[in-house]
Amino acid sequence: MSTILVIDDHPAFRLVIKMQLMQLLGVEEVIEADNGQTAVELARQHTPVLAILDLDIPRISGLDVIPRLKLAHPSMRMLVLSGQDPVIFAPRAMRSGVQGFVAKSQEMKEIMRGVEAVLAGYDCFPAETANSAKENGLHTLSAREVEVLQHLARGVSNRDIASRLFLSDKTVSTYKSRIQEKLGLSSLAALIEFATLHRLID
Repeated sequence: MSTILVIDDHPAFRLVIKMQLMQLLGVEEVIEADNGQTAVELARQHTPVLAILDLDIPRISGLDVIPRLKLAHPSMRMLVLSGQDPVIFAPRAMRSGVQGFVAKSQEMKEIMRGVEAVLAGYDCFPAETANSAKENGLHTLSAREVEVLQHLARGVSNRDIASRLFLSDKTVSTYKSRIQEKLGLSSLAALIEFATLHRLID
């Protein structure tokens, strides 16, 4: 079987997935990336048939890296394997162009079934994806706004967010104001509470 690319910033988790792919599915080559930037470079070099990626990865976030991976290797299929709430993030991943979304909380056999389905040419999404609730306002946020919200909720300063996302401090402040306006939240504490309630952070 051809090459599969696993993108996750937790080495132990990458190892588990790699072993399962090789032992259960007979995959011969599994390449690994711990951030979005490296993932794009590896996709260009190795032309994997499938990328399995988390959304919460450094340098280039999962939702932002998906279109870049598609440009790097247009025929590559993609499966999101994430700890993020599938009700919120599976529809976003679908709109970004991936072929599947499986929650990390699933048993390994279910994760491998998702991998097999996507490799076989099928789409694999949670049943609730098509009818994702919109009443919390999260659907109004862009992928970048969600990323900034997650950093804010984890207590990361505006300056550090700017450094991590290669933005200016002013741009981060603008994102913060826009997020608060869209969600109807007036303080950082409210943003943290919102992100925790909707499982945007671990």
